Amino acid sequence: MTAVTIPAPRWKLPPPTTGPDIFRRQAFNARPKLKTSVSQWAIANRSYDPTTLAWQTEIMDALSDPEVGEVGMIKPSQCGGTEIGLAWMGWIVDTDPSDSLICQPDQSMSGTFSKTRLNPLIDDTPAVKQKLKPGSDSNAIHLKLFSGMSLAVVWPVASQFTQRPVRFGWLDDYDQYDEDIGATKDGGGQGSGIALLEGRNTSHEGRDKKFISSSPAREDGGGTEAFVAGGTDERLHPKCPSCGERWEIDILRDLHFDRTGSADDAESSAEVHCGTGNGCRLMPSDRRALLDSLADLPNKGFIAANPTAGKRRRTFRIDGLMALTSWPRLARNWREASLAWETRQDESDLRTFINTKAGKNYRSISSGEKPIVSNDLKKRLEAGWKLGTVPRGPVVVNIIVDVQHDRFEIGAVGYAKLGERWLIDRTKIDVLDDGLTQVQPFTHHEHWNVLLRLFSKKYPLAETGEDGKPVGYAPVLSVTIDTGGSSEESDGGKKVDQATAAAKAFWNSAVALGIHPSRITLVKGGSNPKGKDLMPPGQFADQKKKGGAKRNSARLWIPNVHKIKNIVDAKLRRAKPGPGYYHLPEDLSDEYLDEATAEELQKGKWKKLRPRNETWDIMIYGEAAILKPPFAQSRTDMAWVGPDFRIRWSTAIDTARQRSAPVPKQAPTEVDEIPPSDPPAAFAVKKTVSRAPRQRKPQNPYTSRKR
Repeated sequence: MTAVTIPAPRWKLPPPTTGPDIFRRQAFNARPKLKTSVSQWAIANRSYDPTTLAWQTEIMDALSDPEVGEVGMIKPSQCGGTEIGLAWMGWIVDTDPSDSLICQPDQSMSGTFSKTRLNPLIDDTPAVKQKLKPGSDSNAIHLKLFSGMSLAVVWPVASQFTQRPVRFGWLDDYDQYDEDIGATKDGGGQGSGIALLEGRNTSHEGRDKKFISSSPAREDGGGTEAFVAGGTDERLHPKCPSCGERWEIDILRDLHFDRTGSADDAESSAEVHCGTGNGCRLMPSDRRALLDSLADLPNKGFIAANPTAGKRRRTFRIDGLMALTSWPRLARNWREASLAWETRQDESDLRTFINTKAGKNYRSISSGEKPIVSNDLKKRLEAGWKLGTVPRGPVVVNIIVDVQHDRFEIGAVGYAKLGERWLIDRTKIDVLDDGLTQVQPFTHHEHWNVLLRLFSKKYPLAETGEDGKPVGYAPVLSVTIDTGGSSEESDGGKKVDQATAAAKAFWNSAVALGIHPSRITLVKGGSNPKGKDLMPPGQFADQKKKGGAKRNSARLWIPNVHKIKNIVDAKLRRAKPGPGYYHLPEDLSDEYLDEATAEELQKGKWKKLRPRNETWDIMIYGEAAILKPPFAQSRTDMAWVGPDFRIRWSTAIDTARQRSAPVPKQAPTEVDEIPPSDPPAAFAVKKTVSRAPRQRKPQNPYTSRKR
């Protein structure tokens, strides 16, 4: 069979590429970019609805205006500010790619923002996703690589801004940044976040743009508010749907509701009063018409308060009434915050509402007022009541100990409902029980044993019976010890806090002697004005060998003394006895009055005016003493006080009257009651003959109640 030879195929060369072919394939690179604004891009690519809050489009379009180099916005929460910034970032990636950065207040927040806000922008927006470069390293948490640009997600430390020349930068939540980034107690830092960003914009001068946005959090008016005030400072002037006139809306002036009732009453009575002077009252149902009125107004309702500033820096203030939160909800939140102030003298909720819901910087109720001086307190000393006795009013008493290097400064505070307080006692322990040996708490742990007697101390009630003796005694609920102070010593090159170490040893010895752990509170001041909790959970002192906390060891509690100082300062400013008032006895010495006024609030921070401030500290930690469980915490009633530590006046007076009356002989009874004027017992002792006492589960006599 003859093999068939298959001829090799003839290869055909493609026709030569001509100039028109090359131009056709590369034409998209030469195609003029579509001139579009940020709001138009968001409508086309982000399903953005410009009718929800019409004013947003004005800020978006300022970010795409080539004549504007800086945009600032001070705003409430829940107003779409993040959507404005994200739309700008998407517009940059799609239409004007240039190296950019987004800065969040800290590393954790930058990571969260990247995962929860930036990644969805990429995944849900085809115009952005198709520009993302291939490869897993192009979509890292803190760095996104797109065609023609990079987008870094950073936080405000100097190292995050180095080697990052960028054209566009967005500083979000700017008021949470340090004023001088990188500053230490030994020297200054790198300047503000805006200054760091400007340094990164240098190579793009004239084409750069920055966006500064934040809810306000600077009582001194710095940060975002100062940046906004230095620009056009534009405010919203909506048109009243009733009279048709325009006015600058202001939640603090224009939101009206029942300010004397409950939060429910405030919510049901919410309305906005037109600021034109025409007497218009707008109901919550009018809110939509008020917001829609901005759509057809010039600049979407914004009017510049500083029109001479020029167009280079356009800045905007957004009022809380023009955000997403409904007016009834705003009224409710405001009333709840006001009630917290009225009952606890705690400004935290008011600060949060004004900053995050109203969109304005909170000014402390005490700021601008003259500092309290000792003469002011001297005028309110209460005649007829002396130190070391308990007048009518307090329900329970705590002792507070301020540890110094050569003494224990002692104070006692009485508590009643709705934040009313009494300074019951003020003294010191500077020698041991022998009357000769000087107390040295930091170096001699055994000297702390002089404090053990405080747990069994009983303060006489201020009133006396016909026999001249007190009508009863008030037991001590707990002893709170301030372990702070200049007590650190070098031990083999290692810093050791001798006060805290000695306090822990005292806690262990007291518990071993039968003192219930809840009756000893070890505190150390923490001063974080931005901290949310007045008393964060306590930290266990000891650790297990294999790690983890020993839950039967002492706890160290770190109250937010900055906020508590605001609370006590407000109490001392109250003019009339009652809820939130601080009572002072008639014989409180000038020395202690000076100590009670030894600190002053200056520019939002407490400054020490005099070296001796022990009485002030005792008042502060006296307030902190009941903030931990199982005490009051956020409760303003006194229902949390167990019966064994509650002051009972009526029974005490009846007992005093019975003392002076003849005591008739009575037949033996099954229950023998101990007079309340004697040292208080945990429970009455029941004597029975017929049967043995029933075994019960052990209870904490300090927190349990008789039922």
